[in-house]
Amino acid sequence: MKKFLISAAVVCAMFFFVSCGGSSEEKGGESNEPSENSDSETADDEISDSEVADSEVTDGEVEDPEEQEGPKELVYPEVTPSSREEGDIAQNITIYDDLDIEHKLAEWYKPNNPSSKLIWLIFTTYDCAPCQILKEDLLEINKPEYKNQGLKILLVFNGLLEGPQPELEPEKLSNYKDLFLSEYPETADFELYGYLREEEQKVLRKFFSSPLGGAYPTWMFIDASTMEIIEYGEGWGYDMVDSACDEIEILLEEL
Repeated sequence: MKKFLISAAVVCAMFFFVSCGGSSEEKGGESNEPSENSDSETADDEISDSEVADSEVTDGEVEDPEEQEGPKELVYPEVTPSSREEGDIAQNITIYDDLDIEHKLAEWYKPNNPSSKLIWLIFTTYDCAPCQILKEDLLEINKPEYKNQGLKILLVFNGLLEGPQPELEPEKLSNYKDLFLSEYPETADFELYGYLREEEQKVLRKFFSSPLGGAYPTWMFIDASTMEIIEYGEGWGYDMVDSACDEIEILLEEL
């Protein structure tokens, strides 16, 4: 009986020890696995980083959308064979500015430029006498209120009377513009000071009254909504400022 009691005590002790050991192992296993709170914190960190990255990409897209989409393609109406008469559509000529940046006449077509209403396109040279009169008169004609209403003056030089000299541009044009602006900073601020390269001489002839060449200055008022020539002229004289202003005011009112 005594042996039986001792054996029973030993068995109970062993059972108690195993039970405690098993319970301890289970608790230990649970402590080595990430808790629910730990999972949540990790996920929050991942979401936070993702949101920051997405935000940075979105901000970049908003700041510079043209970098993704590219420059907007310019539209232009179908041109007529020539551009020397009222009712003709002006040729979409290529002009380079004083920084040697390329421009197309299409840039001032109203669908591409909502602020454009009336275009005054002038082809001139550096040395012709009537051209000099016109350029001086422009300083009186180029009134701020006309510009605010949508008048765009494009003054395009084509070398000398004896012929184009694109090899001297754009430095010559830049010097001329700087001098003009330094003396007349407000009224000499035309929409564009430009020059023509050799490849544009064939296009230029379509603006002249004769296919073989024309007089300087050759100029035209163009309806920016259609690119149709409203008025065409060659040459310039004294005492034309008032009549030019009257014409511009009428056209700006009608267009």
